[in-house]
Amino acid sequence: MRTKLTNPKTHLLRYGIREIVETMQKLKELDPSMNFVMENIGDPIMKSWLVPKFLKETIIEEIQKPGDAVFGYAHSRGLIETRKWVVEYAKRFSPKSELNYEDVLFTNGLGASISAFYQMLPEGARIIQPTPSYPTHTSFESFTANAEPILYKLDPDNSWQPDMADLEAQIQAHPDVAAILIINPNNPTGAIYSKETLEKMVELAETYKLFIISDEVYFRMVYNGAQFTQITDIAHNRVPLVVMRGLSKDIPWPGGRCGWMEFHNADLDPEFRSFIEGIKKRILLEICAGTLQQKILPSLYEHPEFETWNKQYNSELEKNANNIYEILSQTKGLKVNKIYGAFYMMPLFENGVLNEKQSLPITNPAARAFIESEVNKSGFPLDKRFCYYLLAATGICVVPSSGFFSPYPGFRLTTLDRDPARARDTYARLSAAVEQYIASV
Repeated sequence: MRTKLTNPKTHLLRYGIREIVETMQKLKELDPSMNFVMENIGDPIMKSWLVPKFLKETIIEEIQKPGDAVFGYAHSRGLIETRKWVVEYAKRFSPKSELNYEDVLFTNGLGASISAFYQMLPEGARIIQPTPSYPTHTSFESFTANAEPILYKLDPDNSWQPDMADLEAQIQAHPDVAAILIINPNNPTGAIYSKETLEKMVELAETYKLFIISDEVYFRMVYNGAQFTQITDIAHNRVPLVVMRGLSKDIPWPGGRCGWMEFHNADLDPEFRSFIEGIKKRILLEICAGTLQQKILPSLYEHPEFETWNKQYNSELEKNANNIYEILSQTKGLKVNKIYGAFYMMPLFENGVLNEKQSLPITNPAARAFIESEVNKSGFPLDKRFCYYLLAATGICVVPSSGFFSPYPGFRLTTLDRDPARARDTYARLSAAVEQYIASV
């Protein structure tokens, strides 16, 4: 080639949730008899959840309407009637909201919103990320900045609430920080942030003249007695706020790819308004988000059966999560927090229990040789080493905490499995594998 094509920033794009699937595929090639339990991806459909009947009926009703408008393009920033519905819907949860439909932008899934958002940050502007964090946010921010992420800790000894002292210290140490990312309910920890926590975060944003991004894609999935606090009310007329939401998790319709951004308090600061207008131009290049999903979005959440569905969904998620917690919290060498939202859990290894000599028995010689060649690479994280051995020895696929930019070694799993017998077997085997691995050296 007449010019170099390798992007020197590619190493900053890290997505452990999907990367471990490549390892699984290699193992399957080496040992076709292997069967895998996918605990890495938050896909309810994969875990035996059936979409509600009213979703299918609404889709059929929409596509059968005369004129076939649903098969055409939508407005590049989102159907106007759907954006106006988002405004009214936001006001139900946050009566103080003064959101304007022109400041609501639809994309093909929340991942596309995240991509467009970070791409439009000016050079030198950074968004501080939680750790552990969701890697789509952290990788895109890091890639755009061409630098390692700036992180603030979530505290596993305080139900994964943000460590406010660490957050403020990081803001002070990095004057290029322009905003704080909040993921609530949290992926990967399953935490729900308290009203007091959110108030303190808004206070910090006020003090240091920052804006806030609140990823709330799981906000309808709350249980175990927790309550979701709307940050839009707390932040009203105090700091600029971006709320990110999507369709994929709570209906559930992960393949439907429909996400949106709400820009609240948009005119509190002219720089923030200018940033929004830049994102609007960037969104035009996407042509439009899926028309069908936007058309039926209001009908889905306004459907008379939705609240009943959502209540039952949360009830089953709560039961699943508590059953898993009961098993893993009794596992020697693990520290496990109960979860209160979304459908993820992040057990951590107790300090000092991991080393670079531990292993699990892998029966297939080729698979064993492959895993050993991988885990013995220089700088290979100890929690990732465990996850690779777990995958090859048991077929259970979890994601190492280090894949979420976490300073705490552990792993993240989903709490979605709807088959009680399969779930009990999976987590009993996982618990036994942890203890066997720790005791192996």
